[in-house]
Amino acid sequence: MILALLLAAGALLAQDAPALTNQNGTVVGVLRSANGAPAIGVRVSAMARPDTVTDLLAASAFAALAETDSAGRFRLENVPPGRYYIVAGRVDAPTYYPGTVQPSEGTVVQITPGLSISGIDFVLNNGSVGRANSDLGGVPSWVVPIQTRIEGGGRVPVFSAGLFPALRFTQNSVAMDVALNAASVTLVDRVGTTGTPSAADYRVTLENLPRAYELKSLTVGSTDLRVNAFQLPKSGPGVTVTQPVIVTIAVPPISPPAGARVTGRIQGDVRRSIFISGNAGTVYSDGSFEFVGVPPGRHIIVSFDGPITSRFSGATLTVGDRDLANIELEEISVPPANSDKPALPFPAGDRLPGFRAPPASIHGTVLDAVTREPFNAGKVVLNGNYSYQLSLNDDGRFDIPKLLPGTYEVEVIVYGIGTVSRTVILDEQDSTIELTLTP
Repeated sequence: MILALLLAAGALLAQDAPALTNQNGTVVGVLRSANGAPAIGVRVSAMARPDTVTDLLAASAFAALAETDSAGRFRLENVPPGRYYIVAGRVDAPTYYPGTVQPSEGTVVQITPGLSISGIDFVLNNGSVGRANSDLGGVPSWVVPIQTRIEGGGRVPVFSAGLFPALRFTQNSVAMDVALNAASVTLVDRVGTTGTPSAADYRVTLENLPRAYELKSLTVGSTDLRVNAFQLPKSGPGVTVTQPVIVTIAVPPISPPAGARVTGRIQGDVRRSIFISGNAGTVYSDGSFEFVGVPPGRHIIVSFDGPITSRFSGATLTVGDRDLANIELEEISVPPANSDKPALPFPAGDRLPGFRAPPASIHGTVLDAVTREPFNAGKVVLNGNYSYQLSLNDDGRFDIPKLLPGTYEVEVIVYGIGTVSRTVILDEQDSTIELTLTP
């Protein structure tokens, strides 16, 4: 019944916003079970992303549905342009790509006209296995509030030292990670009647906490979750638990390393990573970011929110011997290769500290190697990121804007002819290239 309603809602959505087939997109990936085996015959959907995550309970707009094959592969076709969650498994308890049951941690995939996205590979959470039984109300679940505090006050880190700290809930060998800034977690009883077997309890741990921080306490009510399990309430499923899980973290006093401090703010979802010259910084739950011990030179700052989406931001910033605050990042098309690998900064030259260089562009032309005629039917992919691709125009030209200094692999696929690629090392100036291909 639930699936029928969702299919009907998806059909109505398609009627309300018709799109030509060649304007729609395709999403391809592989789904695996928790033991690494292919997840066979599992429903995978493209769920339209609502305005806010809290609206997901009422969301029923599925733009595409598919089932995985014997190798766990799925293909969602004719997906209209828009923002989507890719979800798998139970309608009432789905797994969101890249492998979480928490919608706030799901990666939004942006579909643009004609876009084909591959590599959407993720693991199906055990709680999403099977189909909902409407007569039984699905799997019993409880909403548990979460409060994360910094001892003595301070900002909660959501990315630091290259890690995403997470609260892990484990029941019956099945683990689920929740970001420290999550307001709540939905726990399900996979074992059976609550409170009868001890396996129904959850073990709660704090994972990926950088060495600069220390876990001081982890409690629910008077229960110390560092030594005791979290027991699912016996009052019945479907209600919000009144006592929150409280995480208290301390920041031990440390001497700041030599170098400048660079701070700013990230726009949009704060569950993002951030790097300066490939060295990880810290992103806090209030959306601010921080780098410490930054040496002088010309640095590349890049912020990612996922390898598949096209939401990247960054800046080219000159750092001297003083701190820099209120640094704003701007949208970039694709980050340079190895932006998350430590590298020496570029020489500053005569640039003053705080100087922001504007992004550059790559301009290209694709020609027949023999006739010198332009190819005008094809697409351009940068650094293997298929969520950002351009079409060749009528005279075989393409322009890739909003790029930071660094290395880029430009790949051009000419339909029916072949593929040609070129490595471009970009500085602060535009680069013009010519590519040739023999039919």
